[in-house]
Amino acid sequence: MNCSIFITDIVGYSDPRRDDHDRMVLRSTLSRILTDAFVESGLAWRRCRHQDRGDGLLTVVPPTLSTSILIDPLLPLLGESIHRHNRGALDQLQIRLRSALHVGPVLLGDTGYPNASVIQAARMLDSDSLRCTLDGNDHTFATMVSSYVYENVARHMRGAVTPDAFRRTWYQAGSAPATSWIYVSRMTDEGGWQ
Repeated sequence: MNCSIFITDIVGYSDPRRDDHDRMVLRSTLSRILTDAFVESGLAWRRCRHQDRGDGLLTVVPPTLSTSILIDPLLPLLGESIHRHNRGALDQLQIRLRSALHVGPVLLGDTGYPNASVIQAARMLDSDSLRCTLDGNDHTFATMVSSYVYENVARHMRGAVTPDAFRRTWYQAGSAPATSWIYVSRMTDEGGWQ
């Protein structure tokens, strides 16, 4: 069945300025931030499947939970939680987070998810266009959504996250170029998060 695939990665996780203790704290903090944001969004954390990726997490959301919730309210909640954490954290414990969101068939294998849809989400997460979005600026959270997710979900959003919060970009999906859309968490003029 088609599941939502949400994958995260802490930027600079292996930075030499961080030691093993710092990385342990970062992993624990990310887990807490993700769990809290999922629950606050109305997504049942325990109904999802999670796979530790060291510097992030792969979360497979069952098809009974709407992908739209992974955009709004989840993305603004994550942006706000990361901002709140960073205000009181030491430099080496600051979090900058990349994530990717895709939808597709998912089948759990013996050692993980051998699915093309999960591979596509991982390629989005590791794409140069998403990495560059967080390089050299003060943004702390960016998400790439697949064209499928944008066209079928994000393009129709009318809440805190609207279609104009995304910008079109391209990335390399194996040997072929692919289109996707990037969302960057920002504080609005009203003081809320988008």
